[in-house]
Amino acid sequence: MNRLCKYIFIAFLLIASVAKAQEGLDSIIETEFLKAQITLLSDEIDSIKVIISTQKEQISRMESEKYALQRINDTLELINGEFRTQLNDKNLLLEEQIKVLQQKEILFAEKELLYKEAISNSNIDKVKIEGSLQAKNASIAGKEKEIEYLEKSIGDKEKSIGEKDRQLSVATSEKDKYSQMTDTLREQLVIAEKELLKINEELKYTKKRADEAEAKIAQAVSRKKKVRVIQGISMRFYPIPEWDIMPFIDTDGKLHNKIVNRNDGFVEFDFVTGASVMLLDFNKPNDRFSSDLGLYVGFGGQNLFKNFYVGANYKFLDFFHLTCGLNIAQYHLLADDYKVGMQLPDGFAIQTKKQWKVTPFISLSLDLEFLSYIGKK
Repeated sequence: MNRLCKYIFIAFLLIASVAKAQEGLDSIIETEFLKAQITLLSDEIDSIKVIISTQKEQISRMESEKYALQRINDTLELINGEFRTQLNDKNLLLEEQIKVLQQKEILFAEKELLYKEAISNSNIDKVKIEGSLQAKNASIAGKEKEIEYLEKSIGDKEKSIGEKDRQLSVATSEKDKYSQMTDTLREQLVIAEKELLKINEELKYTKKRADEAEAKIAQAVSRKKKVRVIQGISMRFYPIPEWDIMPFIDTDGKLHNKIVNRNDGFVEFDFVTGASVMLLDFNKPNDRFSSDLGLYVGFGGQNLFKNFYVGANYKFLDFFHLTCGLNIAQYHLLADDYKVGMQLPDGFAIQTKKQWKVTPFISLSLDLEFLSYIGKK
C-alpha cells in the first residue's frame, strides 16, 4: 500500500510539474501560429509589393511612351497637314503657270497674226501696227515675268515640301521606335500580371490553410464540446506477467527448474486512447483556461478489445486530461496448481489460463485534435 501511495504521489508531482510548465501553452501556440502566418503573409506581401512596384514603373514608362507617341502623332498630323497644304499650293501655282503659259502662247499667236496682216495689207497704217506690236511685246514681257515669279514660288514650295517630307520621315521613324518599346512594355506587363495572379492564388491557398488551422484551434479549445477524443499514457498497477522457467541449483547440488515472472514489478505504463464525456462544467466567463469533470472510456495496448479503461476524467488547461479509474484487462495467469517459485519436474511446461482482472490506474492524456494540429504544424 505504501508503494502504491508513493507511485500516486510521484504521478501527481509529475502532473503538477507538467501543468505548471504548460500553463502558458495556449498563448504560446497562438503566438507561434500567428508568427508563422504573419511571416508567411509578410513574404507574400513583399513579393506582391515588388511586382506592384515593377508594374507601377512599367505603367509609368508606358504612360511616358504614350505621351511621347501622342506628341509624335500630333506632330505627324501637323506636318502632314502642312505637307498637304503646300502640295496643294504648288499644284495651284502649277495650274496658274500653265494658264500664264497658255496666255503667252495666245499673245505670240496674236503677234504673229499682226505680222501676217501687215505683210498682206501694205496699206495698213505702220504706226498703228507698231503700236499694236509694242503692246503685244509688253504683254508678253509681263507674262514672262509672271512666269518667272511663278517658277520661283514653285521652287520655294518644292524646297518646303522636301523639308516637310524629311520631318515626316523622322517623325515616322520615332513613332515606330516608340511603338516597339510600347509593345515590349506591354509584354512585360502581361508577364507581371500573370505572376501577380499566381501570387494571388497562392495567397488564397495560404489564407485557406490559415483559416483551416484557426478553425482547428478554435475547435480544439472550444468550451462547448461535450465529447473529446484523447490519447495519453496510463500508469496501471498490475503489470502483464511474463512467465518463464529458470534453472537453479538446489541444496542437494542438482540442477532444477522453477517458475518465475520476469515482469513482477508493481507499476506498468500503457498507451491509451479514449473519449471523455463532459458531466460537470467548471468554466467561468473570465477564465483563461477551460476545465471540466467527465466520464472516460478508453482502450489500451495492442489488443484493444481485451484492455479497457473506465474512470473519472478531469480536463484542465484546455488540452490536458487527468484520469483515475479501473483497468479491466485479460491476462494469462498461472493455472490453479501452479505458483511463482514452484519447482517443475523435468519435461513439464508452464500451464496458464486466461483471466480478467480489475485493477486501478491513473493516466495523463492530451486532446487528439490538439495533437493532430501539432503534427501538421
